[in-house]
Amino acid sequence: MRLKYRYAVVYEQTSNNYSAYVPDLSGCISTGKTWDDIQTMIWEAIAFHIEDLMEHGEPVPTPQRSIDEAMAYHIGILSEVEEFVPEQEPTIGMIDVAVEVDSFQVAKAS
Repeated sequence: MRLKYRYAVVYEQTSNNYSAYVPDLSGCISTGKTWDDIQTMIWEAIAFHIEDLMEHGEPVPTPQRSIDEAMAYHIGILSEVEEFVPEQEPTIGMIDVAVEVDSFQVAKAS
């Protein structure tokens, strides 16, 4: 069985690197030195995260947040950590994921 998901991803740039996380996949984060690096690294983090959930018999979380909801979530987190001030506005993007449930494989969805 093949399932498709569309996850919102929050990307941030600092003076040293890029970071990204997926609000609907708790703990799914990554960093990279360049924009291309972070695109690859967050994709690999998503695939690893989902594959690990499936291998342990846990459900794959259904995406809950749109781009606007992901931004609101991110702003909420920043307001809880008062001393942190981002250097730039984050970028919110979407990543499409195809999950082969029977074989525990994750691929980019087209």
